[in-house]
Amino acid sequence: MNLPKKFALSTSLIPLILCGTLAGCNSDNTDSSTTKPAVPNLPTTPTAPNPPPKETKTELEIAFPLHTKVFNIPIRGVSGTSKDAMLHAANVMAQYLDNNEDGVPDNQAIVDRMVAQEATLLMAKNSTDFESAVKKLEQKDTYQDLLGDEVKPNGVENGEFDATLEEVLHLITHVGYAGVYPEVFGEVVDSSIADAMDIARGGRFESIPNSYPDNAWYTYDDESCEYGCMITEYTYWSLTSILGAQKNPGREEEISNEWKLNTKEKVAMQDPTIFAILTDASYGLAVVLPNGDYSAKEFTIEGIDDHSVGTDINHEILQSALAANSGYKVAYGDTTKIWMMNPDGSDVTELADASPISGYVSWGPEADYVYFASAKGANESAWEAFRVNVETKELTQLSLFEEDVRSLGVSPDGEYLAISIMSGNSNIGENNDNLTQFHTDLYIMKMNEAKDVWAQGNKITKADMSLLVSSPAADQFWYEELNWSPKVSTDDGLPVLAYSKTWRYDEDDVSYTHVYTINADGSDNTLIAENKDQPIYDFDGQRLTFLDLSYFDFSDHTLHQLKVTGISQEISAPAISPDGNFMIFEVGDENRKAGMARISEENDNEGVIIGELNVYEPRWSPVPVN
Repeated sequence: MNLPKKFALSTSLIPLILCGTLAGCNSDNTDSSTTKPAVPNLPTTPTAPNPPPKETKTELEIAFPLHTKVFNIPIRGVSGTSKDAMLHAANVMAQYLDNNEDGVPDNQAIVDRMVAQEATLLMAKNSTDFESAVKKLEQKDTYQDLLGDEVKPNGVENGEFDATLEEVLHLITHVGYAGVYPEVFGEVVDSSIADAMDIARGGRFESIPNSYPDNAWYTYDDESCEYGCMITEYTYWSLTSILGAQKNPGREEEISNEWKLNTKEKVAMQDPTIFAILTDASYGLAVVLPNGDYSAKEFTIEGIDDHSVGTDINHEILQSALAANSGYKVAYGDTTKIWMMNPDGSDVTELADASPISGYVSWGPEADYVYFASAKGANESAWEAFRVNVETKELTQLSLFEEDVRSLGVSPDGEYLAISIMSGNSNIGENNDNLTQFHTDLYIMKMNEAKDVWAQGNKITKADMSLLVSSPAADQFWYEELNWSPKVSTDDGLPVLAYSKTWRYDEDDVSYTHVYTINADGSDNTLIAENKDQPIYDFDGQRLTFLDLSYFDFSDHTLHQLKVTGISQEISAPAISPDGNFMIFEVGDENRKAGMARISEENDNEGVIIGELNVYEPRWSPVPVN
């Protein structure tokens, strides 16, 4: 799944361009003036003393840290999953497997099979959290998902259907019964239950027919559900109807497009074959509908606490980051306004109303100004450069390019202003829907010259600036995502700028993005890392982090991978703290949050979400703010 991490040029966000498998991704599409050091294609780690042994967590345990077990069958949840929902699922599973609630499975062979096959119920708050959590997991057909927003513990009383009854049963029949009794419950052609299903569907259809016969009573039409899946669904409809789960008022009409026999009596009369199979006591199937109130055992949920709804400000990680970086602030945008806060999320201060859309936040070297780009102004205004005085909140428009600013920043010595400018205005007409027609160039000017322009009440134009990096429009390159090294070069006294170079922006199937550095005078234009973007220097100028939580170490010229656990949403764009021991980062896609974690390459590095604030591009102040 692509990570949307670049601001859209109008009022929405556009996806990050990730390099695919095209040969062009690894080609050297650099200018003739560019030098290319030996940069490894894969991260390497310098030799270090062996750390003390630590518990190793699996990818499943990292992605789904909350957990409980029912007869040793795991139920795991993403951080942020309702523990009440997980407990309800555990009780329903226990009642399906131990229907008389004597503490012993009604069919031990089913439980043994499920445990041996590592059958696992995976839960998340919603589909977004689930998809984010499973993207790195090996796909297994012994996993079954259940979303917290589908769990309805009091569904019968409230006239709602509890999806727990369906998804838990799917796991039990698909992994357990189909495995222990393949001739009867096997999800393949010619098993007893498959033959019964063929009758219920009015014929043997190994794919979804254009239409079902008029006499069919099982008419499931999900094109993604193959023949075996059809059997799983048929078993669910039949058994839950026998148990009384489908007979509530209005339910018959609600499910009629898939299933006609919504009561025990209808199943017994019209589908005697499946009725006989599912009521055969020798199989140990449930005879009483689970209600989520299992009496033989009380379950508990263990694992990492829920951080996905915003962490308490007193959390140890946040307070440690605050103490270690005393006086430093974090500036950020929420797409319409520019804000400032403490590292723990306290003392939130509005700096500027930058509506209708804004982004590309950066600090001035003395932390007296925060710079950003915004389409503030008349309808169809281009994104221009702005800055706001941190103390007085005075807002000033700095440019009049009438073309979109894609990022900007002042060098750490205060001598230079660099701006990425696109060759058009995305807010005119449908331009934002076809960004490939544009390109961007990187401009620079002396800061004292810019101040002279502003002092006269004017705004800078491209005529005031010099080209730093550019290519012919036909080459379709974008130079943007600017970030100055905090350390001025000791060799020539010039500040160094990191930037990204993207080919054919907004065309995900062919685009690629590389990261470069260049001196303020245009010399030493150097490729740092391929297929990386959003470079951000640490305070020592020795590490350059990227969108995907990796970083380039200038001391040994190697790539490293930072890790964060305990947060289910996408994590990206880390900015290392002034003390070098923490990182603040973006969490999620739409309505992003900020997260905090220690700097670590270990698999058990806990991260937390900072409150409920919408945070885009959080950036540390270069010095403490009074």
